[in-house]
Parts: sequence; C-alpha cells; structure tokens
Amino acid sequence: MKRSQKIIRYCLLGYTVFLSGFSDMYHVTASFTYASMALPNDARLTSKASLARNKSAPGWTQGASIVQGIPRGDTTPAYWANEILDPTLTTSAPWHAITLWVTIFEQIDNQMKDVRVKMKDADIWLLRSTDGSNNPATAKWENITPQHQAISWAAYYSSDMKHYISDADYRISSDNTNEYELHSQGYPIHGGTNVISFNADNILAAFVRVKAWLVPENEEKIKNSQNAKILLSVGADYYPSAESSVAGGSFANANYLPGVGGSRFQYLSLTPTWFYMGTVAPDDLSTVDKSSLFYQSGGKTSLTKSEWMANPPPVGY
Repeated sequence: MKRSQKIIRYCLLGYTVFLSGFSDMYHVTASFTYASMALPNDARLTSKASLARNKSAPGWTQGASIVQGIPRGDTTPAYWANEILDPTLTTSAPWHAITLWVTIFEQIDNQMKDVRVKMKDADIWLLRSTDGSNNPATAKWENITPQHQAISWAAYYSSDMKHYISDADYRISSDNTNEYELHSQGYPIHGGTNVISFNADNILAAFVRVKAWLVPENEEKIKNSQNAKILLSVGADYYPSAESSVAGGSFANANYLPGVGGSRFQYLSLTPTWFYMGTVAPDDLSTVDKSSLFYQSGGKTSLTKSEWMANPPPVGY
C-alpha cells in the first residue's frame, strides 16, 4: 500500500475521522477549526471592565464569536453602527480589505513569565460564490496570502482590550521572526498583519490561521516553560478599503473595527501549532452577532457545520 493511501484515524469532537488521502486532511483542519469556534476557551479570561457592577463579561472572555462574518457595511453590529459617525460605512457596499490579528492573554494565575510568544505563517482564505447561487457547496476557496504573512505589529492593551498601553517589546530570532515579551503587569498582547486588499464580491465565509508557540527566555528556562499558562486567539478584521485607518480616524466615534470574528482562546505550548478561525457556527448560532441590519433582514453571516464540512478550506493541518 502506498503511503498516501494508508488509513489514519483521528478522534475529534467525539467522532472518528478516517483519512485515506491528502484531501481528507482538509476535513481534519475543518474539524479543528469548528472546535475552535464551538468550544469554550481553555480558561476563563478576566477583564477588569467585566467586573464592574452590572457589567456582563464580553463574549471573547468565554469563547469564539462571529461578528461581521462577511465583508459588507450592513453586517456591522448595531452597537458599532450606532456609534460610527460616517453612515456610508454601514451600507450594503462591500468592504475590500482584511487583516489577520492575534490576541494573547496570560491566565490570571500564570507563574511562568520567562517565555516569549512567537508567531509566523499568517494565512487568509475566503470562500467565494462564482456561479451566482451563493451556495456554499459550489463556492470556491481563494487564498489571498499565498506567500503567508508576518505578524508585522503588536502592542500591549488594557485587559478589556479597549486602550493601547505601548508597543510590545520583542527580540528577533535567527529566522528573522519576532519573539514577543510578556508585559510585566500582565497586559494582553494584540497584533496582526498588514492590511490586504481583495475582491469582496460574493464572499460567503472566511478562514484564517497562524502558527504560534512559546519560546523560553533562555536555555536555563526550558524545563519550566512547559508550565506557562498563556492563551492565544486568532481572528480577522475587514476594512472598507486598505486606505481606511483606525489611527487616521476613519472609524470615529467608534475608533475600532467590529471584526470578522475571533476564535476561542487556546493554550500555547513549546510546540509550533496552527491556530484557526473560521466563520462557522454551531447549530444554535450562539456565537453569531445577530444585531446587524443584514442579519435582521434575513441575511446569513456564517456557515453551518454541515456546510463547512462539505466544502472545507483546502488546507492540511
């Protein structure tokens, strides 16, 4: 039997997947992605803002979320659309740019500080309907980052992710990749890629991934580094255009982007591991923002699990 024809068994989300060739590896990636969007965070995150009286914890402290889902102005959530000053940003016009982002939290009781976070090979795929049907089964996945991207910026933010603290400190490794230092006071790290333009017509779903792992501060710290409790979420933001800028005031009075969606927070380890986000929702749609004008008018901003698994991103794990 040829090596590519060997049967391999994987157990994911309570069921068994049998691999008989490379194409079936796509379904393993799709299964891991669904898990990253359907299961809770590996640990509950603490936001100071959520501890205020009568304040519920933001959704990302508990698990994944799908916000815009697809690149249109009218898929922005109501709380963002009501705050923004420029009404043209919330029409049905497509948004034509995207960036991948990461957010890194220390678990509140983490004692292992002598590690850095390393990330590389950021990758973005979009599912486009090419036959006019908007049927996910016949749509085609397009990779808009065939060369993969670097995490080109990172900064420390307040624990509610609303306020910039300072640029994140880093060192450059031998492979020219940044290794980001944890903040001494435990502030989370948020960073991402450059903004990438794309054709936003008939986009039905998005899939992003990044490879990330922990690096000991030095060789003496290797043994204890496996005890670090550091978590990472990956996601993406749509932009109306590549020229749009939060820093430049394009989104006043909100001064932030609502986001495509974000994965659950999962523990980092010393092993380079893919982290995934896809706009696939559990059957109860509990992770989907339902406040947008598009959704309220009957629009669909996510794929079901069956749609996702029937036409998975063509990416091996």
